Amino acid sequence: MSGLFGTFHVAKRGLFAQQRAIDVTSHNIANANTEGYSRQRVQLETTRPFPMPAMNNAAEPGQIGTGVAVAAINRIRDSFLDYQVRVELGVDGQFKGRDKFLSEIENILNEPSDTGMSTLIGKFFDSWNTLATSAKESNARSIVAQQSLALTNELNHTYARLENLKDNTQTMIKDTVFDINSMLGQLNQINQQIKQVKVAGNIPNDLMDKRDLLLDKLSTKFGIKIDKKDFEGIDVTTANDGKYAGVGDNGTAPLDKNGKPLNIVQILNPNNSVKFSYIKSIVKEGSSEEKFEGSGSYTVTYYKNGDTTSENNKVTIKVKLEDTGKPGDEGYISAADKFKQLDESRVLWANNNGIALKVDGARTVADTADKSNLTDKQSCSFEELALFKPPTGELKGYMSVQSDVDTYEGQLDKFAKALAFAVNGIISQNKGSVKDNGEDINNFFVNGDAAKNGVYTGDESAIAEAEQNITAANITINTAILDNPMRIKTAAKYDENGKPLSGESDGKRALAVEMLRDKLMKIQDVNTETTKSGFLKDIFSSDPNLGGLNVITNDIGGMTLDSYFKDTVNRLGIQEQEARRMVENEAKVLAGFEESRASVSGVSLDEEMANLVQFQHCYQANAKIISTVDELLDVVINGLKR
Repeated sequence: MSGLFGTFHVAKRGLFAQQRAIDVTSHNIANANTEGYSRQRVQLETTRPFPMPAMNNAAEPGQIGTGVAVAAINRIRDSFLDYQVRVELGVDGQFKGRDKFLSEIENILNEPSDTGMSTLIGKFFDSWNTLATSAKESNARSIVAQQSLALTNELNHTYARLENLKDNTQTMIKDTVFDINSMLGQLNQINQQIKQVKVAGNIPNDLMDKRDLLLDKLSTKFGIKIDKKDFEGIDVTTANDGKYAGVGDNGTAPLDKNGKPLNIVQILNPNNSVKFSYIKSIVKEGSSEEKFEGSGSYTVTYYKNGDTTSENNKVTIKVKLEDTGKPGDEGYISAADKFKQLDESRVLWANNNGIALKVDGARTVADTADKSNLTDKQSCSFEELALFKPPTGELKGYMSVQSDVDTYEGQLDKFAKALAFAVNGIISQNKGSVKDNGEDINNFFVNGDAAKNGVYTGDESAIAEAEQNITAANITINTAILDNPMRIKTAAKYDENGKPLSGESDGKRALAVEMLRDKLMKIQDVNTETTKSGFLKDIFSSDPNLGGLNVITNDIGGMTLDSYFKDTVNRLGIQEQEARRMVENEAKVLAGFEESRASVSGVSLDEEMANLVQFQHCYQANAKIISTVDELLDVVINGLKR
């Protein structure tokens, strides 16, 4: 249409287009401080001109424009910057999780300090040195007993606090799993809404912002991989969705029948998407303690979707933990290693209902239906469990800290066991297990759990087992010595009646214990299988300078008790420094990427105000055209009457 009415329609379209541009600008300004919001822009394009090319208008000088229309309202977003930010969010979350708990371990060990373990180790040996020169003094013996008790109490307390910290870490894993499943539910719902809006021919900008914000938050929990689909839909998998890598690799994403990783967010059939469940406890059948007790069947209790608020979500299964192969063979993995993987991960891949998935040797899931997977009272092998081991993110940080706690508990156990074996060997003058007979006290350090049952006055095989199971959690002083410190053996030789052959002032045996301060022992090689006789085998011999008394000799390649503990503390300090350094570095890197993304997607109030003025003037100009056309039409219609 041409003429004045055509001009009127051109101005009207311009008026409506500028109105929409002002609406979008207003929306941007209103959401300037909204987390995850991406600024939007109106895409304007010319409407179809008049006339269109045809046989009857070939003589026309050209086409006449018919105005403007809003083609789309687009959000400004850079997908590559989103990818970079999410990768760094995963790394940042991982080291923040590590830093948080490693600093707690530092506080527990409390080194260096005047009340820490190193100080107590020094006071322990100082008390034995005093006893060596004042053997007949009851006060010196009482000091040895009390300083030794203080050292064992500190070992017990430190171990207990590490166990509590591990429990706290597992609680954080449980809460994180619950949060993740909640996010996955929201993502699947928003994903479907976006698809529906897009199919209807509209652009769901605000919904896509909400989805991107959830993806950002999810990437802090663990690494994710996004696959874009039609109608702005997405499929999401974990970043470690590679193929199964072999025996012991129980961490990559499970695969469907076609060999493709299962999606945690799925556009086509969200009910087939997978989630995660949390392992609450791992206890060997016939036991009540959550610890590794050899190969066999373990009762594993997990909660669907990590929701422990209801017992209806509780599922109990039986898992066989057995050695795979033989030590030294390629691909060998022990039952103890499998238990450790379970204990440190605590997260299982599950179907949409929270039922743990069951996989075959290639980590393929036969079916995601409940009946095909690990429902209540079912049994499976360790290899059939689908453990989740995230490549990055907070979950990886928490899981790695659990491994660190296990390591430090193990090092405290080595220290406690080596100390007990060495001191008991000198006190009893025997490499093997020796029972206590009345006044003849041969065991200075004992396994507190076993001592309660009177093991140290009974069968020597039971004593050997109790000594082999000494840990930082149960080491303590023989109650007979605490009750009567005069029972501490200090002399080199005793007669049949327990009287020192060289007099009450003989402190050679106490001196031999004090000399442990500088003796090298292979403490680092101590493990759960180490026995007292095995530990002392090559380092226990007589010393002519001490009247033929059996003493601990240096073991090349070994460490002193004090230096071993200090090395443990130094290792912790290095790990915490590394975690803190990575947190600081990631903060800088992440800030750079987020600044770049904000420069693209963020709302600039100055820019929006400038656009508002521009759109306002355009609106006023179009309104002026309408007013002018109105006057011209008045001239044509009313002026012709005269």
